[in-house]
Amino acid sequence: MTPPSLQESVVPRPRVAAVLRELIDENPVVCVYATAGAGKTTAVLQALDDSPNSIAWLSVDETDAAPGRLLTYLQAALAQAGHATSEAMSALRAGVPHPEVAGILADTIASLPVTVVLDNAERIASSPEALELVSRLGRYLGGRARLVVVSRQELDFRSMPSAMIVGLDERDLAFTAAEAESALARLGRSDVDIPAVVHATGGWVAGVLFEAWRSRDHSTGLNGEADPLHGYLAVHILDQLCPEQRDFLIRTSVLDEVTGPAAAALGVSSAARHLHTLRSAHIPAMWVPGNEDALRCHPRFREYLLTLLARRDASEVTEIYRRHAIMLGVAHRYEEATEELLKADLLPEALAQAEKAVESVVDRGDFAIVRSWLSRFGPLPTERNEALAGAELMMALATEDYGGGLAVADRLREHGLRDALARSSSKYASAMAWCYFHAGRINEIRAVLDVARPGLEIDAMRYCMTLLADGADGPDITGDCVPLSGGPLDALIMRTHYYRGRLALMLDEPASRWAAIAARSWQLGARLAMGQLEQAATLYEEALDAGTVGVWSEALFSVQLFRAQGRHADAWRALLNGRERIRASGSSLLEAFSYLIQAELELLLNQDPGAAQAVLGRLRTHPVGGSYGFIVEQAETWLGLSYLMQADAAQAARHLEHAVRSMRTTERVLMLPAAAVYLAEASWRLGDENAADRAMNVALDAADRQGSRQSLLQAIELFPSTLSRRLDAESSCESDWHRLGRALIARDVELDHHVGASIEIADFGEIEVRVDGRLVRPQIKKSAELLVFLAHQPDRSATRDQLLDALFEGRRTESSSSYLRQAVRWLREVLPGEDGVEGVGRKIRINSDLRLMSESEHFKRVVAEASSLRGTARYRVLLGALDIAARGPFAAGVKSRWAEERRRDLDAVLVDVRCSVAELAFADGDHHAAAAHLGLVLRLDPYRESMWRLAMRLADANGDADGVLAAYRSCELALQDLGTGPDTATAKLFRGLRR
Repeated sequence: MTPPSLQESVVPRPRVAAVLRELIDENPVVCVYATAGAGKTTAVLQALDDSPNSIAWLSVDETDAAPGRLLTYLQAALAQAGHATSEAMSALRAGVPHPEVAGILADTIASLPVTVVLDNAERIASSPEALELVSRLGRYLGGRARLVVVSRQELDFRSMPSAMIVGLDERDLAFTAAEAESALARLGRSDVDIPAVVHATGGWVAGVLFEAWRSRDHSTGLNGEADPLHGYLAVHILDQLCPEQRDFLIRTSVLDEVTGPAAAALGVSSAARHLHTLRSAHIPAMWVPGNEDALRCHPRFREYLLTLLARRDASEVTEIYRRHAIMLGVAHRYEEATEELLKADLLPEALAQAEKAVESVVDRGDFAIVRSWLSRFGPLPTERNEALAGAELMMALATEDYGGGLAVADRLREHGLRDALARSSSKYASAMAWCYFHAGRINEIRAVLDVARPGLEIDAMRYCMTLLADGADGPDITGDCVPLSGGPLDALIMRTHYYRGRLALMLDEPASRWAAIAARSWQLGARLAMGQLEQAATLYEEALDAGTVGVWSEALFSVQLFRAQGRHADAWRALLNGRERIRASGSSLLEAFSYLIQAELELLLNQDPGAAQAVLGRLRTHPVGGSYGFIVEQAETWLGLSYLMQADAAQAARHLEHAVRSMRTTERVLMLPAAAVYLAEASWRLGDENAADRAMNVALDAADRQGSRQSLLQAIELFPSTLSRRLDAESSCESDWHRLGRALIARDVELDHHVGASIEIADFGEIEVRVDGRLVRPQIKKSAELLVFLAHQPDRSATRDQLLDALFEGRRTESSSSYLRQAVRWLREVLPGEDGVEGVGRKIRINSDLRLMSESEHFKRVVAEASSLRGTARYRVLLGALDIAARGPFAAGVKSRWAEERRRDLDAVLVDVRCSVAELAFADGDHHAAAAHLGLVLRLDPYRESMWRLAMRLADANGDADGVLAAYRSCELALQDLGTGPDTATAKLFRGLRR
């Protein structure tokens, strides 16, 4: 992660540096592709030498093809460059997919002055996952941040638009004759035929510097090496060294940096002497700045040295790798120590290191590494192999392989190791419990939780257990909400929130992007349950794009989304696809849910209660279907609906009473509104009107506890008479039931009971009228004025004489009377019902069933509400009042005397509100807002002396002494118009501020 230093002997190449610097300045992603020894790394270092950006450098190793490891090292390189990226690492540990984490990382650094350099990037060429990660990083990069990729081969960045990728290749990097002459002169080789060398090598930097030919005749097969570069290194580098120097370089090639102590730890003697003699040797290596006794070989040279090491006696190689692993372990580099020991086939020692490394490997999602380790450790005795069981469990959960996780938990139990693992880690204990949860093995869950180490994950699992209990188990099973911990098992909490109907808890936007990604599936479910179809569809598309549609989402939420969208064939197809994934996951729990979903589709799409009952019959005998309380409740609800559809009210009531009673006791209210509505219908059919009313009250209360009436409305749509009967018992048209009725009318549901429509009058600015949310326009403007006038009368009525006085300035001519009749007629046309405007005796009135709401009345109520508040709360409420009146003056364009009088009254209230807002903004430290409202008040009413005092205080707070004086002088001038001057309080304030 440290950029190589430019040695004094390096040839300056201003031509290449200038071209590359310009590309990096103008493009977010620059790739430098050329063969080994073409001078790629040196060119990048020279181009960035005077860059204003900091450099986050990462020289990629073969093991970095694991995407989680690559992300970890990228974050570390950025941290070393002075840029913290903790959010991305939190996302990685929480199980967010690697490409998404790369996107988060890109967003985090986009505005930072940093250039990320990936050197030796060809080492990830065979890893599609790593390439996708880099693609995402480059795709979302912007602002000041840059990405430079250095590779021996062109890389396939599929998800990064090709237009984003620019760069250099071998032709750009090749030495010109002048550059070759300068380079060779520095090496003391002025006797070389420069044009011949450049022509023969094609300007290849390594070939020019070491006089090696690039053509096959001169490179392939040198010293028996198939690789041309290796052949060159054998003949022109190593053969020039003495045997002791060659042996020293080969035996220490496992080291990133060769130092005397490190070489000695490998068992290499006379390290200091060898390092000293190598100073005068001409080899592709550098002495580390700040540590002149540390040698770092060029990556290509080191690769060749490692190849030579592998050809040596196996016992010698094994001992070197073993010693190197010990060094890495002492430095807490356990993962690398494991890899070194595996190279030497030292399995027991490698397992000891793997135990220390595996948790971090799992946390970052590099499951391919874990699988490879488990495969290598397979020959070891079973007891030793259980050291990685926790990693297997977490990997099973992350990949939704619940059957595999269950097998691990059972294997641990068989060998008597399960309890020990549960005591050692709450995370591993909850993982085992969750696998048992999917298998329907409640006793095993409890056995694990009884011995588990306390922790947030165990709290989450206990909260999840509240889904299982039956309503008869007692009141202690309801469970308090558990906070999210930021770990992968937060999914348990989100699932539990959902099935308990705590939907509002799921809608808050998480504090970080990674948490939002993790919560996406369950927020999708919450949005669906609340009827927010557009938002749910957006979340589903985002999950598809990110590749985060899990088996639970595909088998459940996608089916419900497609059904709600009217895509019935897609809903059935999604159910079948979901079942394929369920079978692969080995989850009995999800299999049970698929039966519930199928029953729902049979009832609501196919209208086939018999088919639904057959499906639910299979569920009853299922290992999970008959024992998990929240599944039984849903099954009983659908059974009850099926019997209602078959006109068997007694059977329906029996199943629904059990479902409703259990849901209420356990406080699992997701389906309670629907179940209670169905129970109300069954009770009515059985002649129990009181029970029907009680059930409807339960349904409404449950919907309010959810924070949404969507499921309640959907159930009432199936049985509208349940609401009609409830409305008959209501004396006021303002009840919750009437509001539900209006919502159903908007959905074109017919009710037996007449429900008064909602009339909204926007009377600030030009008058607008909406009926049940739909804008209506009377044929003549006088009709709108008539509606506004009547809406502000105590009983929504007025005599014809009052109307003529108000709307026609008291004129009682035939023309004005005719105009009034036309206004009444056209108002009737736009209001709902035949009697929206009634004539009663000599009075005209608005039907009392209609719910009238006007902006101006709402404004006055909000202002009145604010009078009982103080401080910030009062400030916010008054700002809301100003928003209500923001469209303009009351009844703009209406010149009748009554409208002008009300307009003056409201304008006075508005000025008072602005005065209060200005004072509160000043007290809250928002001087900009205070000045804005203050200025508006003084333009409308320059005689408000309290506002001139505020103007002086505001100027003083801003350090504007002249402004204090100007405000006082303006106050004096304004009050002169009234024949008076500033009062004592104002003069005293002025004197105090001028001291």
